[in-house]
Amino acid sequence: MTGTMSDSFEKVVDPEAVGMSGKRLAKVADLFRRQQSSGAFPGGQLVVRRYGQLVLNEAMGIARGFRPTEPTPPLPVRPETPFPVLSAGKPLAAMAIAWLEEQDRLDIQAPIAGLFPEFVRHGKEHITTYDVLTHRSGLLMPDFVAKPSLWADRAAIQQALIETVPTYPRGTLAYHPHEYGWLLSEIVLRVDGRSLPDLFIDEFAIPLKLPALRFGLAGRDPKALAFSYWLGKSRVMVAGVNVAQNFEDQNSPAILEAKNPATSLVCDAASLAAFYDFLLAGGRTPDGRSLLSEETIRNYTTRQLLAWDRSLRTPLALGRGFVVGSWFPSTFGWWFTGPCFGHAGGFSCLAFGDHRKQLSVAIVTNGNRNIQDVLKRIVPLAHRLRSACRP
Repeated sequence: MTGTMSDSFEKVVDPEAVGMSGKRLAKVADLFRRQQSSGAFPGGQLVVRRYGQLVLNEAMGIARGFRPTEPTPPLPVRPETPFPVLSAGKPLAAMAIAWLEEQDRLDIQAPIAGLFPEFVRHGKEHITTYDVLTHRSGLLMPDFVAKPSLWADRAAIQQALIETVPTYPRGTLAYHPHEYGWLLSEIVLRVDGRSLPDLFIDEFAIPLKLPALRFGLAGRDPKALAFSYWLGKSRVMVAGVNVAQNFEDQNSPAILEAKNPATSLVCDAASLAAFYDFLLAGGRTPDGRSLLSEETIRNYTTRQLLAWDRSLRTPLALGRGFVVGSWFPSTFGWWFTGPCFGHAGGFSCLAFGDHRKQLSVAIVTNGNRNIQDVLKRIVPLAHRLRSACRP
């Protein structure tokens, strides 16, 4: 395979040694390169692992400096270049909740109001952590989403959570782009005392030796990060918000440092794929330490519901914090995606694992347009990668 690798990971192995067709894998890498060269995205990374082995690590294109009007010259993408992967961080936030649940410190079926009494206002007394993980709290906050200057202010977030009137009845599937992170962050703080990003670092990123898997800047130079570009139309509505408007503000250090775990994960594709390897390994680190039980991971990564999503306006199959596969075409391929679990990020990224094929994949790019565009680009890649696996 072409491309180099991050020093954090082992060398790329022959895909045939782990039951993957080298010829088919090379064709996927070529398709990804053609997507980039045709203008689908300025730059990106594609990492594939099977049975715990790295078989592909591609990096190409421009991380930032894509537009002639930018003040910096073009910065090439390298395997270790950190990308804002936006909602691809939602499953990592879910694992922080899973850790608290497994420690018997959090009952995800209990009302959030038991931890956050003021939350009961406006009929929110029965909403649970499980409802948030499955995007069925009915709580959307488009007015607060439009005020990014307040996103780092915990008191302002708390007040918004208290005062917000649910958009839909509890139990209605309506994807929570930002609200998911604000709610789970408040729960973790009240149960553990640590922020959700800090808990994740302590309990997962450090034991897994994945130093690049961080929410926010985490001390990194903002100019070294890839820039997430909006390349689409001027109006794309999600959950009552025109996400096209000011989309690129999400690259600002101030917003990244607000560390909403629903939107602020910044990492390279190699680290993200390695995290899915950990999940496929039943919660064990490469050196054999158990961080989560296999049963807990199965509970979170298998289907909890399949319904029409009011925010994205599409059918959606969900686990707990994960999008999962289904009998119809999904983000993970055209068919037989039931064993898959993962999450997209913005309209540019996808990370997923496949329980049956023991395959973990991270597709990270910085070109965003709309849902149709990301499906057009990513579904063929995911499908062909899964098809490259021999039984």
